Amino acid sequence: MPHISALYGAARHMGDAQAAEDLVQETYLRAWKYFESFDPGTNCRAWLFRILRNVWVDRWRKARLEIPLPDESGVALEPYYDWEGGLLGNEYSEEVGQALSELPEEYRWAVLLADVEEFSYQQIAGIMQCPIGTVMSRINRGRRMLARLIRSGAEGSPESKRKKVRDPLEKI
Repeated sequence: MPHISALYGAARHMGDAQAAEDLVQETYLRAWKYFESFDPGTNCRAWLFRILRNVWVDRWRKARLEIPLPDESGVALEPYYDWEGGLLGNEYSEEVGQALSELPEEYRWAVLLADVEEFSYQQIAGIMQCPIGTVMSRINRGRRMLARLIRSGAEGSPESKRKKVRDPLEKI
């Protein structure tokens, strides 16, 4: 299970902590169940990410069809696993996390797989099951959208407003 923290990190960007744990658990269950379909000459990490994406897509499709029920239970305690410590230390700033959450899903997946998980375009194409040109386009557009979202968030922050007030002669 050497790739569990990377899988959890990617799953965490697609939902809350509980959903991420469920996605990773389901990913490993499917990997175990279908291990005979794994080709030892290929990249195991990319294979696991492809399973993770498929699990996420299956859950997303199922969730669209369900009617949400009101939560009547109290606050549940979330378990803490020892592998989460290293991952939680590497989380993004609030601005970057917010901008990532606003990206459309396919762009978010492409950017995360390329820039965070450092997969090659060919591997990402295999994980996302699309042509390599589509992957390159999604990464490019996703990065531009992410930069725009981060810039617009920084311009609207209280710190940037204070800077504008402190320097009234800037435009002169």
